[in-house]
Amino acid sequence: MFLYLGRRYVRFILIIFCALEMFFISIDSLKYIDQFPNSANLIVLFFAYDFLYALNYTLPIAILLSTVMFYLNLVKSNQYTAFLALGYTKRQILSPIFCIAFLLSLFYVGLNATPFVYAQERAEAIILQENFSNITEDLLVKYENNYVYFEKLYPLIKKAENIKVFQLDEEGQVQAFAHSKEARFIDDYWVLSYAIVSQVPKDITLGKNGLSVANVDQLKILKGFRPKILDTIYQNKPSVSIIDAVQSLMILQNQDANSEKIRAILYAFILIPFFVPLTTIIIAYYAPILARYSNLALLGFIFIVISLVMWGLFFAFGKLSMSGLLPPELMLLVPFGILFILSIFYYKKINLKI
Repeated sequence: MFLYLGRRYVRFILIIFCALEMFFISIDSLKYIDQFPNSANLIVLFFAYDFLYALNYTLPIAILLSTVMFYLNLVKSNQYTAFLALGYTKRQILSPIFCIAFLLSLFYVGLNATPFVYAQERAEAIILQENFSNITEDLLVKYENNYVYFEKLYPLIKKAENIKVFQLDEEGQVQAFAHSKEARFIDDYWVLSYAIVSQVPKDITLGKNGLSVANVDQLKILKGFRPKILDTIYQNKPSVSIIDAVQSLMILQNQDANSEKIRAILYAFILIPFFVPLTTIIIAYYAPILARYSNLALLGFIFIVISLVMWGLFFAFGKLSMSGLLPPELMLLVPFGILFILSIFYYKKINLKI
């Protein structure tokens, strides 16, 4: 029974997911149709990145709509009644649906820990012919005991131009200064090429050693200060992987800085996707046993509207919390907690409903 229902459910997911992906990519392509590059390879890359970017929206909706279509099809064909007559409970019929929805949500969370989340930036870079640069200019940041200035930062290709690093001592005085025209992020370090390093003496007395200047072919500094962390913390761009967001949160906590935006990103990427399997429980609870008990067309319409509203609310709450309108705990954790309690309540009562 589990495999039979699971296969039917996965078939609905694949059909609806492919349809939504094609619709999204078609609409997005029409927006950029006059800006496509001349290279066929770049066009293929654009569609590949656009497909991945669309998955953020289409996968949760496809799972929810598939749940609605699965139950309506099961009721309309009288298979729901047949399974119940054979002794299977409603929870047993729900179990393959919930497990598949949960695993797909877990897969989606795993994708958000990879460069998958940067697909939109890469697709836009192809259209704008920026060679994946996504330039951030005139960025001054503090990292541990260093103040770092980037004239130009290219997060996607992990490169910076005209970088200046001021290293402070425990008393907050400048003890060293490094400057380079080009730096790249390699093996968890920023590597400055042909850097000019100046050491400021602690004892500034006439006749003592003065400022020492040295030329270094390669200088490794700022361990763990990833380019996307810079782009996430200091720019209004919520597209960041879970790994980069966690490292950003650690940096902000060490500096006692405001971390609301990063917390909102983590909640939205790790916790909120699981509203999908929770919503399947509510849909299963209200699904009728027989087609003659209700108007399936009207019921299907209501289920679809509820699914879209649930997805829209959590998506909107995520965006609003990332913008700093309200604390992410209030915008995301409270609604998710309410949905979790409701789903547990309906799950306990699902076998009692006739």
